[in-house]
Amino acid sequence: MALDKNRYVGFTLSGGYRIERFVGSGAFAYVYYATAPNGQGCAVKIQYNLVADARIRFSREIKVLRELPPNDYLVKYYADGITPEGYPYLIMEFVDGMTLKEALKRRRVWPIRECCDLILQLCDAFGGLHQLGVVHRDVKPDNIMITRSHQVKLMDLGLIKDAQGLCKLLESEDIMEGKDFADNLDKGVLAGTPEYMAPEQFSDPSLQDESQSKTDTWTDVYSLGLIFYEMLVGKKLFVFSPPPNAPQSEFAKALLQFLNMRTSQRDEDIAVPPNIPYQLWTVIARALHADPTLRQHNASEFADDLRRYLTTGEGVTEQDSDKTSAIDISDISGFLKDLPNVGNAGPIPVGAAANNKQDVYAGNPNMASTPHNSVPGVAGLPNIPGTPGYIEPIDDDSDNNAILWIILIILLCGVIAGLIALIYIF
Repeated sequence: MALDKNRYVGFTLSGGYRIERFVGSGAFAYVYYATAPNGQGCAVKIQYNLVADARIRFSREIKVLRELPPNDYLVKYYADGITPEGYPYLIMEFVDGMTLKEALKRRRVWPIRECCDLILQLCDAFGGLHQLGVVHRDVKPDNIMITRSHQVKLMDLGLIKDAQGLCKLLESEDIMEGKDFADNLDKGVLAGTPEYMAPEQFSDPSLQDESQSKTDTWTDVYSLGLIFYEMLVGKKLFVFSPPPNAPQSEFAKALLQFLNMRTSQRDEDIAVPPNIPYQLWTVIARALHADPTLRQHNASEFADDLRRYLTTGEGVTEQDSDKTSAIDISDISGFLKDLPNVGNAGPIPVGAAANNKQDVYAGNPNMASTPHNSVPGVAGLPNIPGTPGYIEPIDDDSDNNAILWIILIILLCGVIAGLIALIYIF
């Protein structure tokens, strides 16, 4: 029997948390406003869907939220438990404000500086998650709260993935209790919100070998890039528009068409929006690479690129694979697993949506008469002197060097022959 959403209104949970009113619901849980014993407002999430996979995912969310260090930009954990009827619950910070989705309805295009500040806060929200090798996988405006003081709060860790296996390791060593991360729940499961998913989230569910999965911390970076784009441009880069009230078969058909569109287009199909400064666009374009190895590896690297732009005006000119990096040891394990496949399978092509329901931006008008020899790896970057992304041609002296070596060898042979002749004479 389904749980009535008002069943626990007026009920006091363990610890003295009294549920005051129903707030909303998701696919697996109801959310309520409650008061703590000290009178402070808080949010209570009660899971009503008790199927095995849903219970494990909810346990993962509780465990990670409980174990992470304090973070001003991530919703705070207070307590958890189980109701007398057996429904798990999570008590957390109540955020007084609105979702970014609601804010985008009120103002479609945001000032650049305000966008940058919000994205930087979001990057900081991922600090603990990405250090633990955990991917959120459902980064979207609906899961981002903005308080009345304009502070960001990241919410809803219901689809997190232990991408680098660290949580599973901690459980096996009894550092974390339970075995919630022991099993793979993602085989054949398309997890996320289609319009904000990275390409690998579409392709990974079909893999037979989980070790080949590309979903990692860079997956959240892609979603952040999509949100950044939407705030600056005033529209989504990819639009998924299934028929309203469509039956499951029609929805599945629309989703398949969207999936094919997302996985058949290329990086260079994403044109530079005319209202975004070119150097800033290079930062966003790096986050939107179809090949995840070419993106910023985590939210911290994304923040570094953005802060450099804000302080120096410089964008991203190239992805230098041998640049010096300082990466937490917990991040490395996930990145290494993809190395054998680099250059073999090739990037998953993806780009801007091109259908009759979405406009495709034209290129930068200031560059219309300029020949565009694109810099490899960065969509739309012209390889011309004086522009960001220009790579100075390197003279190839290999032929000249070969000639010099031949001359030196001939001279040396002559000297040796002369010495032999002198020895023979005397």
